[in-house]
Amino acid sequence: MKKIVIIILLILNVILFIPVKANEKKLILYDKKIVVDPGHGSKDNGTSYKNINEKDINLNISLYLKEYLQGYGAYVIMTRVDDYDLSTPNTNTRKRSDFNNRIKIINDYNPDLVISIHQNYYKDTKYNGTQIFYKGNSGLAKFLQNNINNNRLSKPISNTLYMYNKINSDVLLIECGFLSNNTDRNNLTNTNYQKDYSKELAKLISEYFKTN
Repeated sequence: MKKIVIIILLILNVILFIPVKANEKKLILYDKKIVVDPGHGSKDNGTSYKNINEKDINLNISLYLKEYLQGYGAYVIMTRVDDYDLSTPNTNTRKRSDFNNRIKIINDYNPDLVISIHQNYYKDTKYNGTQIFYKGNSGLAKFLQNNINNNRLSKPISNTLYMYNKINSDVLLIECGFLSNNTDRNNLTNTNYQKDYSKELAKLISEYFKTN
């Protein structure tokens, strides 16, 4: 009986210490701290088309993106998780206060990467697709741009943009699409598209960091 118990214990030890191959791909980002920043919120709708507001699309995509990034092992925090902004109550400079509080959250967390989610708008409705701007990691921005929409080039974030200029980490500012374009707008307001888009973003980010 004692021999049987010993054999069972040995077998269990072997099983417990076998590396779990199935999870390896999901843990590519296990050492990465990422902030996902859904732009706008509350009274600040961002850009809009009729009753479609940028702030809502930003939040939905960001929530899905957080889930998928965590699936690859990343430590993710969000600057907002509902329809509010981050301005200090009763402030006279609501937008600047919102920016400053986002900056504080991000810099206090000291992430490896900040992903700021936004939507575009242009008077000429022919323009469509994702445009990626970056601060710091140009290689990641170029990789994402080429794989999501290679009709455009990734570009540095303008140093005139107050918030991004004060963030200490690498930043991706992702303009996911144009609410002014009919096809983009129909896609961006579709839940399944939002999920697929976020899933692809997370997958591409993990692929980049797997080899870089």
